[in-house]
Amino acid sequence: FILPRPLHEWWSETYPVSHLRCKEQESKMGQVFTSLFSKKPACDIFVDIENAKPSDREQKVYGEVKEILAKNEAVMKLIVDYKGCQSLCREAMQNANEQTETAAFEGLLQTIDSIQQIHIHSKDIGTACQLLLESLSKDDAKQTLEDQQALVKQFGDALVFIIDFDQKRLECPQLSNDFAFYRRLLPKFPKHPDVRVKAEEASSMALFTAKSFPMISAMAQATSEVMDSNEKILALIGTMANACYNMLSKKNFENQNTNIFLAKAMTGAIVLYDNVSDSGVFVRSSHVQIKDAIKLLKKDFKDNPYLLNAVRYFTKHFRDDCPANIAALFD
Repeated sequence: FILPRPLHEWWSETYPVSHLRCKEQESKMGQVFTSLFSKKPACDIFVDIENAKPSDREQKVYGEVKEILAKNEAVMKLIVDYKGCQSLCREAMQNANEQTETAAFEGLLQTIDSIQQIHIHSKDIGTACQLLLESLSKDDAKQTLEDQQALVKQFGDALVFIIDFDQKRLECPQLSNDFAFYRRLLPKFPKHPDVRVKAEEASSMALFTAKSFPMISAMAQATSEVMDSNEKILALIGTMANACYNMLSKKNFENQNTNIFLAKAMTGAIVLYDNVSDSGVFVRSSHVQIKDAIKLLKKDFKDNPYLLNAVRYFTKHFRDDCPANIAALFD
């Protein structure tokens, strides 16, 4: 049996209605799967970062998160202005006696207050992240990002903060040394009137101060907690990264500050994604357009090299699981 023409032409003429119906259903089904389950979510999304206002639907979460994010500037100032007291600590270690240790301890008390405030805010940032992710992941990611733009802007604010803060934290290695010496001296001054961080709280803060990127770690932990009960969150974070990339690549905004905000938010989303994903952001199955994002940061944000460095050094999987072709983009 030989067909007089190609099979697909014969089929469409023989069964035109069912064929068209099938194609229509296939197209719709494809759109649904692209939106909900695609590894690279379609991200033709515009978020009016400069003018987003909360709708009635967003008001409750927006108000709670706003209260937390309002402290970002003050907490950032704590790490930027952090001086530590290395000279006093060094003297107490090299010439240990009551006088030098008392001087070091009292000098450390001021720095410990700052570290305590930073630690508390890291927990609050985690709470804000959970509130935002739970609200933004109730529906299709693309639709949600378009419908709840004020919350998307807040999520961007949180991502920008963790990237900026942890960059400054890297420039402040003495913080962990100061805290370690404070814990060492604390048992010698149990009744000092200015002690606010007792031994039990100091133990929980020790893990936090030992981390090179504590804010990212805090947000990743909070995100992992809500991911256990919500399978949409990972795709949402990927969509956030891709949406930022899309707006930057299309040059939706003329204001350079807005573009830097988007670049930082994209970087934060990439880093967060990698820290909560089992396979990471660099593999083919990742939701993130990682190659495009890296190329964009490298080309358009040369004056902000720490963004590329954040993708490289704040992620968990770059060192061991990043394919050679992607790693080469950083050179």
